[in-house]
Amino acid sequence: MTKKARSGALLLLLLAVFLGMFAIFGPGIYNDSDQYLKMHIHREPLYPLFLAALRGIFQEGWLIAMGIIQNVFAAVSIWLFAEYISERFELSLWQEIMVIVIHLMPHMVTKYISSLHLFITNSVMSEALCLPLFTLFLLECFKMFTQKKEKEFWKAAAAGLVFAFVISLARTQMIVTILIWLAVFAARILLWPRERWRRRTWQKVRDGKWKAVRLLTATAVVAGIFAVRLLAVKSYNLVFNGHFINNTYGTVNTLTNILYASDREDGVRIRDGQAREFFYYMYDLTEERQANYKYAGSSFTEKAEHIEAWHDTIKYEMIEDVFYQTYDKTVTSDYIIQNLMADETAGKIIRGILPACFWRWAGNYLLIAGYGLIRSIAVVHPVINWIAVLIYLSALALTVFVYRKEPESPAVPVMLISILAILANVGAVSVTIMCLSRYMIYGFAPFYTGYFLLLAEGRRKVWVRR
Repeated sequence: MTKKARSGALLLLLLAVFLGMFAIFGPGIYNDSDQYLKMHIHREPLYPLFLAALRGIFQEGWLIAMGIIQNVFAAVSIWLFAEYISERFELSLWQEIMVIVIHLMPHMVTKYISSLHLFITNSVMSEALCLPLFTLFLLECFKMFTQKKEKEFWKAAAAGLVFAFVISLARTQMIVTILIWLAVFAARILLWPRERWRRRTWQKVRDGKWKAVRLLTATAVVAGIFAVRLLAVKSYNLVFNGHFINNTYGTVNTLTNILYASDREDGVRIRDGQAREFFYYMYDLTEERQANYKYAGSSFTEKAEHIEAWHDTIKYEMIEDVFYQTYDKTVTSDYIIQNLMADETAGKIIRGILPACFWRWAGNYLLIAGYGLIRSIAVVHPVINWIAVLIYLSALALTVFVYRKEPESPAVPVMLISILAILANVGAVSVTIMCLSRYMIYGFAPFYTGYFLLLAEGRRKVWVRR
């Protein structure tokens, strides 16, 4: 089979899988779908605009068009990823198929193992675009470290930053991709290969200035990207919601886990009287239903399961309902104004109680993040949890082993970037919400791809030499 025929066959296989899943199961509409369709003030602009464009172009057939486009996009993103990895690492056909299978696994896990049993790219939810975009983003990050030519590095850096910006407009937590890009760029500059791409002899002082200028420039560009993103979100909300504001509800989200970790006496620290009364009422609701930290068990598993079990109830019934019902009766029925007031009051509560319960909240944060790390590469289960820990440790050990034997191995940065992506995603999500499978699944394929490449590199360049 020629290289071109092999590539085409693999693309057709991927299209058959994704479009076949759509043909069998059809489009999926879930609890959050309505907010995307109504361009809700809580939702970032990219996916609602995508859906609006589909409704405008395809009218009543927009759901079918959505499913086809999302599934084709997912198939193409995996194909592009596998093709580059195959070429760069000189993989055989079965090895490239293995990379493809690894990238199909997250979609099968969310369909057949997760609680919602959804096929991501069939669904009206932002993850349907986020996951393929994240795949392409990480591909460009890998290229930044694995490309042999300077020109190709700069092309990958530019493309990676564009993907980071776009994906940040699809999900707020994915702002971390911009920081991941900066970390990868900085590492690539600081770990510049001894053989300069331009084959010039640099003095140490000049070399240091050369690196410093590029790092400062990259940092300034990233700061500009954050500013442009904020402007884009506010402009979108001005056009579609009538207010030049950022997405609301973030502070209310953040309050959830802090309220869970608090004690009633912490309320005396809240300076604003109205905010203090809100806190007391909310806290009493958690106490009535045994929904705070006092009623969790003693083990890691019991504590993590308790906070996950009560998180949404606290957020919706003990915080959101209290805020909005009160404001609706006493202030205004304008939902956006209610959101702004709720965020402001939640901020006052957080500033008052967080210093008193910080370490307890931080401990709970680590519990949530711990489950996030597990769900990034496996499923939560008393036995599998320990297996996931061993997988992480073995991945790090294998990375060190391959690096010591073959310092220039491109599989090493692939694994390290994958782990960085997992840590960044888990860290961002754990602040505000639970690390559910559909939020953690981004790191699954990159991690196991890196693991597979380390094994392949080790076998070919290390063990075979013996």
